[in-house]
Amino acid sequence: MACRRTPRHLPPSGNRHGLSLLEVLLSVAIFLGAMTVIMFALNSGQRAELSARLQSEAVLRCEAVMGEIVSGVVEATSSQDNPFEDDETGNWKWNVDIAGTSGAGLLQVTVIVEHQPDGGEPNAAFSLIRYMRDPQLFLDAAVEGGGQ
Repeated sequence: MACRRTPRHLPPSGNRHGLSLLEVLLSVAIFLGAMTVIMFALNSGQRAELSARLQSEAVLRCEAVMGEIVSGVVEATSSQDNPFEDDETGNWKWNVDIAGTSGAGLLQVTVIVEHQPDGGEPNAAFSLIRYMRDPQLFLDAAVEGGGQ
């Protein structure tokens, strides 16, 4: 028996193999749209990371300044736009507001720390309020006690 081969039929002109130009352009458009969405999401994530990092640093710096005031390392007086010694860029500033309260011998200490890039609007800030005993009362008591 002889092996018979069937003749190959050429596909009709409407059934071509491969992709048309329209299909290629559509797939490229979908790819570019997906890449745009992905890049936007990455950029948004990077901005959120920077914001969270600056906010965390603002909290730590604010607590450090408050600790220095409460411990007496920094004098408990109101002041504005104080630079941090360890800030090489000069973008971090802190403000202190000392106010008397209705309670005898108590001071309300408000510390505000802000990150102001290039002296512009702050993009991260944190404020902390604490009450502390008036250090002047201790000095007055020491003077009175030492004079007796």
